[in-house]
Amino acid sequence: MWQVSGSAGSGKTRLLIEVAEQLAGEHFECGWVRYGQALAAAEAAMTRRGRVVLIVDDVDASPRQQGDLADMLAMVARESTGRVKVVLCGREFTSWWSKIRAAMDPADHGVLTPAGRTVLAPSLADAADQMQQFQGAVRHYARYFERPVPVASLSSTTTAVSIAELHAAAAITAYVGLTGPVDLTTALSQLFATEEAWWRTNAAEQQPAIALPLPVLQRAITGAALVGADSMDQAVRRLAHLPGLTNRSREDLTELALWLHQLYAQRGGQWLDPHLPAYLADRYAALCVATHPGLPAALAAAALTA
Repeated sequence: MWQVSGSAGSGKTRLLIEVAEQLAGEHFECGWVRYGQALAAAEAAMTRRGRVVLIVDDVDASPRQQGDLADMLAMVARESTGRVKVVLCGREFTSWWSKIRAAMDPADHGVLTPAGRTVLAPSLADAADQMQQFQGAVRHYARYFERPVPVASLSSTTTAVSIAELHAAAAITAYVGLTGPVDLTTALSQLFATEEAWWRTNAAEQQPAIALPLPVLQRAITGAALVGADSMDQAVRRLAHLPGLTNRSREDLTELALWLHQLYAQRGGQWLDPHLPAYLADRYAALCVATHPGLPAALAAAALTA
């Protein structure tokens, strides 16, 4: 078992994706464990003939999955051939890991002593490191989007920059073909604007009955990211608290909830819990809260709605 830890925006998920791609080339089967499906994932891994790596991202996101993860780890610990490996990724392991161990048979503790841990730095302070990371990420995203690699550089900054910021700036640079010096703040604004344009296009294609102005979509996305919902009915009730949606019919709110549910992959713990880069989601939510003064109170009311 290996542990990966780091603060939001440090690049944990990006690292896991790259590792999974490399391991696939070395004939490992890599599986991403969904919320609440850890034991089922371990059972499936045991049926495979080759080597398997089970990856659990956001492992400390919810206390409700600790029992399921403890069962998965216990099964892996008792697998004698060592074919199944586990990578756990979270922001911290100090308190969370002790609770997992407490839920397990003490006989399994020794077997599950982590082989090692990778701790990611929260940000890059050195300008040369920032430039190297940025240009490498631009090349990666240019290949991903099947576009020419733009000749771009990162504008100099005197502050530390998170990995998430660098990758976000690199992604939009490659996507729209920015050239010359790229300012981080400007790049992130353009990234958010591009995502918002996609929301409107997607809503028009998937749920044309919604027909909501962008500010209302912004609040709905923010509500989905910060509050979420355990079911579609709860999502409808919570959306009804948001400015611009208080007078909408239940039918309209249901259509909006269904659209939000399909817009992004869900973490699996809730019916509505979009799996978004935490640092960028938090930054976008902060911008929305600053732009819409009534939103904080509405989000609080939504969160208290069962």
